[in-house]
Amino acid sequence: MEAVAVQASESGSARAGLRHALAGIHAGILGALVLVACLMIGSVWNHRSIWSVPNLLATTFYGSDAYRNQLVRTSWTGMALIFAIYGFLGMIWGAVAGDRRKRALPLYGAIFGLVVYFVLYDFLGKHANPLVTLYGPDRQLQVGHLLWGLVLARSPGYSRRIARSTVIHPVAELPPPETVQAVSSGDAIR
Repeated sequence: MEAVAVQASESGSARAGLRHALAGIHAGILGALVLVACLMIGSVWNHRSIWSVPNLLATTFYGSDAYRNQLVRTSWTGMALIFAIYGFLGMIWGAVAGDRRKRALPLYGAIFGLVVYFVLYDFLGKHANPLVTLYGPDRQLQVGHLLWGLVLARSPGYSRRIARSTVIHPVAELPPPETVQAVSSGDAIR
């Protein structure tokens, strides 16, 4: 009996961990949408194509020829890279943040967003793709990461929403068959 209780609690914690990770992915992708919107608005503000940053990120795979000021085939690769990276980082955030209800969580999210910016663009970017650090719009990226972190801080709420939607509600019991009357004539039978 004790082994069953331990197994059930391990299964519950594994489900909770999965739920938190999924909520983190949800928040990470929503935050990435906000980040992309911030970058696109900034590009329009600077009289550039809204596709310049996704094209810049696509240079990681396609080389410097992918950096164009228009929508091209490789633009979607840059967009996919954004959503893959920030969805993955959101999953990590969700697994760590869990279901915490702290007032400072938005502050922690904003700090995490800026840490991610500095790690991705100041450290990894210099080694993986120097074009991104050279041509990337720094202020737009910083503001976008700050907003991404603020959206990411909402993942515990998404986790609670997932938990509420997966609760199994009992089905109303049907009356015993002998109390149900058979319909043999009338408007219901034609």
